[in-house]
Formats: sequence, structure tokens, C-alpha cells
Amino acid sequence: MALSAREQTVLDAIARQLAVEDPALVKDLSEHGSGVVSAERIPRAWDAWPVALIALCLAVFTVVLLLSGSPSDLPHAVIR
Repeated sequence: MALSAREQTVLDAIARQLAVEDPALVKDLSEHGSGVVSAERIPRAWDAWPVALIALCLAVFTVVLLLSGSPSDLPHAVIR
């Protein structure tokens, strides 16, 4: 959607006034977006190794707990 002639005139006036009042801001804004555009890094399969390691540890811990004994081996009846 293109701007009307009046809208373009108003924007030009705002740009000129801003250049007079704050030239450093105009310089910073004019440099913004003029650099190289790069895509975000796509995670590789090995980037998830900490999560996989934690899951493996929890699985081993669960198996050890399940195989370590039954509730009948506990000394107190309240715990059973």
C-alpha cells in the first residue's frame, strides 16, 4: 500500500525535523537494517544432548528404584 502525497510530505517533514534535533539518532536509525541479513541457527541433533542425558539418568534411576526391592522388605508396617 503506497502512501498518499500528503502522508509522504508529512513524513519528509518529520525526517527533516528529526535530523535537525537529533542527528545521532538519525545516523543510528539509517544504519539499522542495512547490514547483512542472516537466518537464525537451526539446532542440530547434538544440541539436545543435555536433555537426553537427564532423561537417561531419570530412566536408570527409576529402573534401579523398581528393582531394588518390594514394599514387603520395609521394616515398618506404616510405610507399606
